[in-house]
Amino acid sequence: MPAKSARLSLVNGNKSRYVKAELEKRAKNEEKMKMRADNVKPPEWLSATAKKEFERLAELLLEIELINEADIGILALYCDAYTLYISCDKQIKKHGLWVGGKPNPFIMRKRDAAAQMRSLASDLGLSPSARAKLAIKADGDEEGEKDDF
Repeated sequence: MPAKSARLSLVNGNKSRYVKAELEKRAKNEEKMKMRADNVKPPEWLSATAKKEFERLAELLLEIELINEADIGILALYCDAYTLYISCDKQIKKHGLWVGGKPNPFIMRKRDAAAQMRSLASDLGLSPSARAKLAIKADGDEEGEKDDF
């Protein structure tokens, strides 16, 4: 499993067996190494739909400081998979589940795009559980939290 930022680890819960104090220390060190985030723009190779999704997500992620310029590539890949998913869905709706007596090949492509999106969304902190935990942290509600020793 790829390493995640300490901030994201704190948001997602302490699954890596680091104690909370160690994660907070790591988060401070990451803050020292913070990269620029003032030029997060979609790459030219993205389609119009993917660029629109990139801009939408970038705005949200920049607001909570979860991405910076180094994350442009991974966010672009997510948005490209998002566009592929939508395109496959349109093809399935247009041609149906069966084509020539065989399953529509766009079903597998759609499934692959969804799997890629889930994986990249996890890397970017876009899962529903990450957002829920982030909302709890933003409210300052730390009651009932346990340090993972």
